[in-house]
Amino acid sequence: MAHKSDIRIFYCDTERLDSAALAAAASHLSIKEQDRRDRLHFEADRRDFTIAHSLLRQSLSAHAGVPPSDWRFDVDRYGKPSIANCDPRAKALSFSLSHTRGCVACAITEEVPLGIDLERIDESLRVQEIADRYFSEEEAAWLSQCSDEQRNTAFTELWTLKEALLKAIGIGLSASLKKVSFRFGHYARIEFSAPFTFRPNEWHFALFEPSRDVRLAVCVQSATTPYFTMSSCERNGYAVVPIRTSAPLLRKQTFEGDRSPLPICGPYLPIYSAKL
Repeated sequence: MAHKSDIRIFYCDTERLDSAALAAAASHLSIKEQDRRDRLHFEADRRDFTIAHSLLRQSLSAHAGVPPSDWRFDVDRYGKPSIANCDPRAKALSFSLSHTRGCVACAITEEVPLGIDLERIDESLRVQEIADRYFSEEEAAWLSQCSDEQRNTAFTELWTLKEALLKAIGIGLSASLKKVSFRFGHYARIEFSAPFTFRPNEWHFALFEPSRDVRLAVCVQSATTPYFTMSSCERNGYAVVPIRTSAPLLRKQTFEGDRSPLPICGPYLPIYSAKL
C-alpha cells in the first residue's frame, strides 16, 4: 500500500456468482473456516461466508504478497480478528470484514483501527422504536422527522456508521450506541460527535450505496486525513463513489468520474466471475 492513509474497500455481490467462482473461493479457506461455514444452516449463508473470507484473503494478499491460503488470524475476547502471520508487512495491515445476505465487503489499511459494516435496508423494521431506545436523542429526533419513505433508509445509514465505529474500536455492540452521534450535513458531509475523551476529530467515515437497498459504512481512526477508495469485485475493480463522507475520496490526480479499474499491487486481484 502506497500511503498509510489509504483505505481500500472491496465489495462483492454474491448472488451474481457462478459455481466456479464459489469453488475457487472455497479453496482459499482454512480448515477452521471450512468448519465454521459447514455449521451454517442455509446455503446462502454458507455461500456468503465463503466469498467473504476468500475476498478478505485475496485482498490482504494484494497488499502483502502472502498467498491467500497462507493467512492466519487471531481473535481477541471481543471477537475482533487480527493477523497472526509473522511477516512484518503482513502484521502492519489492519482490516475489517462484513457481510449481509447476498453481499460481502472488506476494508484494508495500515496500522490504524478500522471498521466496516454492510446492511440491507429492511422496510419491515419498526425503526423509530429501535432508534428511540438505542440512538442518541438528536439522531432519534431527526429520524422522527424523516418521511415514511425515507426513514428506514436513514436508519440503516446511521446504523452502519455506528456499527462500523464500534467494530473499529474493537468492542462491537457491547458498547452503547447512544454515546456517539452522527448527522448528515450539507454537501454530503458526515458529521460526528462523541465524548471529548473519544477524540472525535481523529475519526473519519465514508458511506456507500453498493446497490439500491444496501448501505456500506467504513470508519477509521487516523491523525491524518484518509482517502477512501472502493471497488466492486465482480465489475473488474471499477471505482465506486461514496454518497457521504467526512474526508476526501481520492487523491487530487484522480477524478470522481474515473471508471478505470483501481490499481492494486501483487498477483492477487479479488475478481469473481458472475452469471450472465
